[in-house]
Amino acid sequence: MHDLAPFHATLVPLAFFIWGPALVMLLFWLVGAWASRLRVPRLLESDWNGFDRADVERLFAAYGEERRALYRHRILPADAAVALTYAVVGGFTVAGLSMRGYPWWVAALCGGGWLFGGLCDIVENLAVARLLDRYPQVDEGTVALASGFTRIKLVLFALGLAGALAAAWLAFRPLAA
Repeated sequence: MHDLAPFHATLVPLAFFIWGPALVMLLFWLVGAWASRLRVPRLLESDWNGFDRADVERLFAAYGEERRALYRHRILPADAAVALTYAVVGGFTVAGLSMRGYPWWVAALCGGGWLFGGLCDIVENLAVARLLDRYPQVDEGTVALASGFTRIKLVLFALGLAGALAAAWLAFRPLAA
């Protein structure tokens, strides 16, 4: 039977632990800058305290038809792409650390935040898109779904950032020893 240990560096290269999180942060910043340039503040997606129906109605009314369309058809797809990217980076982090001999629970602590945070972000984007598609009718259940997943996503993204730093330290630690 062949041992996979000699091949782990080519499956998830060591440099991934630097450029993977750097790519996530760059894309995260670029989508935020693009939304600002289009004058569509992403207030719902960054609300740590959650939001309710009145918040959504007030924000969508303030956007107007043109900015709601920009939000729905340009910013949300870009944000979903970033979410998919950091979910994939989280998954590769879990795989890369486990291939380097770390226990699954350590790998999951390092990459799980971004893996599950990205999935929550995609669900949140789908719920916000549904709200935008059905506006001026604002469904309370969809608002609660979007708000709940926003809060979970924000916590998991922050934990994923800390996990990415820990993963880089763990991946490069054998070189320092």
